[in-house]
Amino acid sequence: MGGTETNPKLAILNLLQYSVWVSRGAGLVLAFDGAMILIPLLRNIIRVVRPHLAWLLPADENLWFHRQVAYSMAFWSAVHTTGHYVNFINVERTQVRKQYALQIHYTQPGGFTGHWMLLIMLLMYTTAHHKIRNQCFEAFWYTHHLAFFFMLGLYTHATGCFVRDTVNPAYIKTFPFYDSKHCLGYLGWRYNIWPGIIYFGERVYREYRARRQTRLSRVLVHLSGAMELRIVKPSFKYTAGQWLFLQVPEVSRWQWHPFTITSAPDDPYVSVHVRQVATVAAMTKNAMRGSEKHEKADGYRGDYIELDASTTGEMPVVRIDGPYGAPAEDVFGVEVAVLHIWYRQRKGNLGTLRRVEFFWVCRDAPSFGWFQSLLAEVEAAQADPNFLHINIYLTQKIDENMLWNIAVNDAGAAYDPLTLLRTRTMFRKA
Repeated sequence: MGGTETNPKLAILNLLQYSVWVSRGAGLVLAFDGAMILIPLLRNIIRVVRPHLAWLLPADENLWFHRQVAYSMAFWSAVHTTGHYVNFINVERTQVRKQYALQIHYTQPGGFTGHWMLLIMLLMYTTAHHKIRNQCFEAFWYTHHLAFFFMLGLYTHATGCFVRDTVNPAYIKTFPFYDSKHCLGYLGWRYNIWPGIIYFGERVYREYRARRQTRLSRVLVHLSGAMELRIVKPSFKYTAGQWLFLQVPEVSRWQWHPFTITSAPDDPYVSVHVRQVATVAAMTKNAMRGSEKHEKADGYRGDYIELDASTTGEMPVVRIDGPYGAPAEDVFGVEVAVLHIWYRQRKGNLGTLRRVEFFWVCRDAPSFGWFQSLLAEVEAAQADPNFLHINIYLTQKIDENMLWNIAVNDAGAAYDPLTLLRTRTMFRKA
């Protein structure tokens, strides 16, 4: 353990033997994990370095890396805690220090900050489970912000200085509140605090940036079950394939939800599409409490209803934070690009985009209305018939009535009866 067994100043503490060595070794790993777990969350820094270091670092897998560090912290926390429980019992049993185990547990900084962090970890890890996160995102969101108090506990955990060469705690009145002459621990806070400072600075910057002038210009409810929010923010610059965080303060002052940017960089607005079944969409619609202004694109399944708040007041305030990078940004920089919602990877040599193979797999027919009007425009505007190949698959179970309607409307028609595109829909089982 780095010479602690032979350090004469720790001779008394080393009488505890394996329990103290195991707890200290696990503590050193936790000090490292405490620094690493925040690095994948530095989104603005990742956005800057991603184009230059994506070939070296898996910048697009930052959340995966965050989870792996969290798993490591859970394991080594169990080892560290078990080791210290044995330590405290042995301290009381052998009286190498004139203390009881409960005193160390609940009256010294190392003990009560450790239990405080364990409680926070229990809440954060439980609500981070994908089933709870999907069913109650609010629980995940709010408990994860307890990380602020967890990190405070981590940075002050060694204040009591369990690893020391004195019988009594060596406290002083000034920061870091222990006597460095007698405290012989790893002092991990000296290096794992820096990612915390950087992360805090990034959160302050993100809050400042999100408060810049932003205006919700239009809300379009597509009949296919999607709500399109068009937002005007002059300071917001982005490229195709990026995403953002969206907040509606009237819905929640603290929640931010990620969405892919669906507008083009040249558009005078920023748009996102939200399924109406989502909480943010339903609550945004309720927050407007406006009248419905019908505007339809004749001949397309992309009809929509515009929510008009002019009769009841202004549009609800929205805030957006971003943009942030994604693998889809690389689509124009590769010869053959495969964009997949579950697995994203960049391969191949740089080149120009010569052909697009667009695959769309839907499990219900109404979902075709999400981008039907856009696909119809692209299909009609392309000069090279070999540039864009649209492949549409429907995996929905088709009943007899729907099958009959498709057959009747498809016979001799120039457009597909489901999508109103020239491309025909193919039917496959899910």
